[in-house]
Amino acid sequence: MTTNREEKALREFKQIMRDLLRLLARSVDVPVAYLYWVNRYRKQFVLETSTTTLSNVMFKDRIDFDRHFLDDFKNIAGILQLETGRNIREEELSHYFDGNTARHITLLPFQNNGQTVALSVLEGKDLLSLRKYEEEITAYRNAHLKVLNTYLELTDLYQDQQIWTDYDKDLEQLSTARQSHEMITRMVNSMQKWLPDGAVTVALKGMGTWVTALRSEQASNAPELGLMVEEKTLSYECLQRGESIFTMHFNQNPKRFSSSESGTDGATLAIPLIINDRRHAAVLATDKNPIHFNESVSHQLKNIVRIAALSIRSNMPAGESGFGDLFTTEYGSFIPELMKESLKGILHRRQGKNEACWFGLISIDNLASLRTRHSVAELKELQTLLVRALNPARLGYNGFIGLHSDYIFSYLFTLDNEELHRSWLETNFRDVQSKIVLGGGAPVEVHLKAGFLKAENGDADQIIDGAKKALNTAMNNRELSYVQV
Repeated sequence: MTTNREEKALREFKQIMRDLLRLLARSVDVPVAYLYWVNRYRKQFVLETSTTTLSNVMFKDRIDFDRHFLDDFKNIAGILQLETGRNIREEELSHYFDGNTARHITLLPFQNNGQTVALSVLEGKDLLSLRKYEEEITAYRNAHLKVLNTYLELTDLYQDQQIWTDYDKDLEQLSTARQSHEMITRMVNSMQKWLPDGAVTVALKGMGTWVTALRSEQASNAPELGLMVEEKTLSYECLQRGESIFTMHFNQNPKRFSSSESGTDGATLAIPLIINDRRHAAVLATDKNPIHFNESVSHQLKNIVRIAALSIRSNMPAGESGFGDLFTTEYGSFIPELMKESLKGILHRRQGKNEACWFGLISIDNLASLRTRHSVAELKELQTLLVRALNPARLGYNGFIGLHSDYIFSYLFTLDNEELHRSWLETNFRDVQSKIVLGGGAPVEVHLKAGFLKAENGDADQIIDGAKKALNTAMNNRELSYVQV
């Protein structure tokens, strides 16, 4: 079924629903009739259609459960009749204005898979005789159910066909990618399509530890980025064993990455990304509904990771074996390309969501004097020590460090709190002035400067350019340690 045909089927379905309700209202002679879907996920009643001969009735398209009288009846399985003033208060019928003329209400529930999914409501002055209109009501309910089930089957069939078509295309795209960061980004976004109420989050090795550094763009209810992987968590066990682990979460346990993560519920499939027997990532597919992890979906998720690993290995330059870290530099900082992909994902996810982070660049202000006093090997060691010192997890914060260019480090501080961000910067600036000790045993005094901005608006390139300008301003001003734009 093409998209146009699916849209046509939806329009025709809605038209049939309207026609059926109008026919029922006329045949049983009631002045007001309407149909609400029961959206349990959003906890709302969603209006499908209505019909009335009155001029003082107006319906809301969406209304929260707790603001509608139907809330008490959203789980009924059989026909129910109510009387105003006896079963419900007159003021609860909020769709009437300038006087309420409805005294008797009849509810017709519709169920799918054992759950009430819709309520048809008939309202009028007189009590509706179920015996007199049994044939009309039965015909309406049967027709409604047949149309609903047919539409759901067609929609499910279309979605199944579409997702398998997308799956084949995704595998082709994985095989055509050339860079490891490009492949892993395509991998998580491909996996996301199988998780309607979930996310894909990747823990990578960097800064001398493992940290959540990448997430699918359409992630929902996702673990935070910048979490350090702790022992006894699902991702830790996955990396230790080198095999996939599936678990459901009860009472917020087991944790996926860290004891500080929020919203540990639903279910998770943890999959290691392995190349030549080396574990390069823990890929966690999560969803609030454990039922989504059926055997077929679990197989496809694992297969996408496996294909990504094979594609990365096949595109390695001659002489590389896959035993080095794919996503970090020799200093333990993440490669610039991965930092950009992570930033792009955060900016994409910000659309319509309350999520933000800080992006910045950090450089060594007294680099010239350090170069005159230390060897190349010592300067490399210094950069490794700086990366580990700057790791936000060292001070209990979320974030991670990347390399922008020679002696310039990038960072993503993934807590939306300006005070904590500045505290982290200032503490690091003080610490590295006196606490960096090279292999020879002598302390090295390092002066840092930073330029940063809140990653709220614009694309990744604009954010990075803004941080460059801020750092340049700080480097050219002796009185400033850092600059925000």
